[in-house]
Amino acid sequence: MAETPQLGEQDFGVLAEVKGREKPLFMFKLTFARLIDDIVFPHESGKPFFVDGILVSGASVERLKILRLGKRFDGAFYDLNRWMTRGPEEMRRLYGEQYSIRLEALLRDTSEDVTSQVISAFCKTIKPHLKDYLPKREALIQATWTLFFEGLNKLAGLGLKMAS
Repeated sequence: MAETPQLGEQDFGVLAEVKGREKPLFMFKLTFARLIDDIVFPHESGKPFFVDGILVSGASVERLKILRLGKRFDGAFYDLNRWMTRGPEEMRRLYGEQYSIRLEALLRDTSEDVTSQVISAFCKTIKPHLKDYLPKREALIQATWTLFFEGLNKLAGLGLKMAS
């Protein structure tokens, strides 16, 4: 079985579709600990949380997608934003109009959806200890991280492709 990477080595992203908002909300470059603290913990506890600067509640979230950003994400994201800000005027306008569609396509190509693995690891390690979360935060997040990667390794052993 592959060794679990150190906590904080991986980058994560979040895509959220929220009632009343036409376009999805995005957040990138989250460490696993920040993902748990800022998104998963409040979402699973029924508390409001921020996605892309917008305060959302669990009831308003129609879709929450947690992504493990692959190695190609940074370059592809840079290229997308470069075309939107430095290309010919017509290209900048088109990229601006299609930004959320292009970004979602980029994420599908350069990321892995790990929503169920992260939520499952959270429910097994942190949720039973919610009242002890703050005093034992680091140990609980580390346990969740380890369980998350054990789950991914099991899936990889089943022949499922990991994001690169």
